[in-house]
Amino acid sequence: MQNSLPVKTKILPLCQRYFDMPMQYSADASNKKTGVQRVETTVKYIGRFGVTCPSSIGWLYGIRRPLALEHLNKLVKLGLVSCVQTHRSPDGRAYVLTHSGTKYAEDLLGQQLYFRSQGNPELLLNQNTLMHDLICQFVIARGIQNKNSDDYPAPLWKGFVTEREFKRIYTDNDVRNVDGLVMEPDGVVSSVEIEHSFKNKVARASILQKYAQGLNQGIYQKVFLFSQDQRIFDDIKRFHEQLFTELPNRYDKTTRKPMLSQADVERLQTAIVYRTKFCDEITNMFYR
Repeated sequence: MQNSLPVKTKILPLCQRYFDMPMQYSADASNKKTGVQRVETTVKYIGRFGVTCPSSIGWLYGIRRPLALEHLNKLVKLGLVSCVQTHRSPDGRAYVLTHSGTKYAEDLLGQQLYFRSQGNPELLLNQNTLMHDLICQFVIARGIQNKNSDDYPAPLWKGFVTEREFKRIYTDNDVRNVDGLVMEPDGVVSSVEIEHSFKNKVARASILQKYAQGLNQGIYQKVFLFSQDQRIFDDIKRFHEQLFTELPNRYDKTTRKPMLSQADVERLQTAIVYRTKFCDEITNMFYR
C-alpha cells in the first residue's frame, strides 16, 4: 500500500527535516563566537554538499581569499577536512570532510552522513561534476544569505535539499534526480537546476521530459534555472520554444504516448523560471 502513495506524499515529509536545518550565517559581535560559527557553518556546508572551495567560503563570510584559505587550513589542522589539489576548482583546490569531520557534521546537522573510508581524499571528489557542484552550492547559499537594499536579511528560500540528500531520500528509478530543491518563504518547493554549458536539442528534449515528470509527480512546483551566461539562457529558450511545439507530436516508441502532452507543455511554460539574478556573480566567482 505504501508504494501506491503519490510521490509528493512520500517525499515531502522526508524532505522537511532538511528544509528545517538552519543554514543562514551571520557574524557575531564576539570574534571568538564568530570563529566558532564559521567552523560549524563550513563543516555543515561540506557535509551537505560534499565539497567546498576558498572562493565560496570567502564569499560566505565576506572575507578575502587569504583569510578563507587560513580558515580552511585551520580545519585541516583540526583534522576536520582534507585539501585536494585540482585544476577543476577555480582556486586550484577543494576541501572534503575527513571521517572526524563527517562525525562532527552529523552532530551539527542531526543527520547521518555517508562517508567512504578510502585513504585518498581525492576519491571523495567527483572531478567531472566539481564545477557544477560548487556553483550549485553557491546558488543555494546565495539564496539563503540574500539581503534587501537596506542590508537586512531577506532569504529567497528558507531551506533546501541538496542533490546528495535527494538521492538518499528517494532511490526509485521512477523519480529523476535534481540538482537541488529549495522551499520558498510561501512554502512552494522549487527545483534548482544549474545550466553552465550549452546542450544540443536532443539533450534539451530529455531534460524537459525530466522536468515534466517532476512537476507531474508533485516533487516540485517550479523549476529555477541558473547559469553564468545569458547566452546559455537564450539558447535554452530557443530550444524550448521549438520543443514545446514538436514534442506533443512525437511519440515514445515504448508507451506510444506523446513525449509531452499539451498539459505538460502548459505546465512547463508556467513553471520554468530563468533566474538571471546571479549570472554576473557566478561568472566573477568561478570564471575569472
